[in-house]
Amino acid sequence: MTAAAEAGFVAKSLTLARKDLRVELRARDTLPPMLAFSLAVTLLLAFTLPGGGRAGAPVRLPFGTVALVDVLAGYLWVTVLFAGLVGFARTFEVERADGAVDALLLVPLDRSGLWLAKALANLAFVAAVQALLLPAFGLLFGLEVARAAPELLLVVALVDVGFVAVGTLFASVAAQTTSRELMLPILALPALVPPFVGAFELTSTALSSGGFGGAAGWLGLLVVFDVVFVTVGVLAFEFVVE
Repeated sequence: MTAAAEAGFVAKSLTLARKDLRVELRARDTLPPMLAFSLAVTLLLAFTLPGGGRAGAPVRLPFGTVALVDVLAGYLWVTVLFAGLVGFARTFEVERADGAVDALLLVPLDRSGLWLAKALANLAFVAAVQALLLPAFGLLFGLEVARAAPELLLVVALVDVGFVAVGTLFASVAAQTTSRELMLPILALPALVPPFVGAFELTSTALSSGGFGGAAGWLGLLVVFDVVFVTVGVLAFEFVVE
């Protein structure tokens, strides 16, 4: 691909991504449900967790006592996971509802560009959810989010790339079924277990002790996961939409 072709590919992909974001700004069908779900879960945790939900309180579990910060790190990423799936389920909803899928496929752009455009729009939605969740968890549960901000931003960036790559690809598969909201989690969750386990381990370590310590090996897993599923998304999307 020549430099001019690459520039055209990127420009067209960004144009389609901006189109999806403009549609969302007007219709507000995707981001508000994601934010509402995230906020509802956060407030529910604030009222139900022991110790008033403060990060220093211990939590008794059947297999022992753990620090609440570990529990909160898990809840944080589970909330991101399910809020993201809520948004991914609507990735192709506008085109499907308006019968515009064929028109989208007629865009003079390689199919990987269509996948990239949808992935960028989904990335913006997921990032908006995290921009709400991280300060909310820090405020309500006493987590030192500001102190661990560099580590958390790195984890968020690595997780989001793979999360969006998987979610966008499987959303294109689920969009062709009559039970899109049910099929998407069934397809995507098995693939998303490794990066979210890594996200939990890295976030818990960063919030409790600063840095990544013994959990640093999970960074390599996240990088490998991103490379694999971005490649799979680029190569497989053409066959999925056809």
